[in-house]
Amino acid sequence: MSYTIEYKLDKINDSLQIGDIVYHTSSNQIGSGSYTFNINANSFEDILKIGTISGINKNINKIKITGDLTLTLPENEGFLFFSKDNAHDLSSIKGYYAELKMVNNNNTSSSELFQISLAADESSK
Repeated sequence: MSYTIEYKLDKINDSLQIGDIVYHTSSNQIGSGSYTFNINANSFEDILKIGTISGINKNINKIKITGDLTLTLPENEGFLFFSKDNAHDLSSIKGYYAELKMVNNNNTSSSELFQISLAADESSK
């Protein structure tokens, strides 16, 4: 069964984009005052895949999630989180030529560069 749900959030993470996968887990709040934080209530056994982001409206802080799983949607309690699809969100330099320019914009003190690395694959001969 296919479904689409909308969530209104307090704030939308800047790196959230269409195609990301959304999960839900229950959580319990512990601590008090400025030391309050959430912990997962049942280890990681209650993590539920909700679906895929199909729409984002940052003006009103709403996200639209589409899925086709048979599931019981969680209550408005707990923790929503997302992951990226590694097939689409990994990148590397492609082509025959690359140029890198590094500038130290701090005019008041010097900086040290300890290491630069590059992963390169020969594309053709």
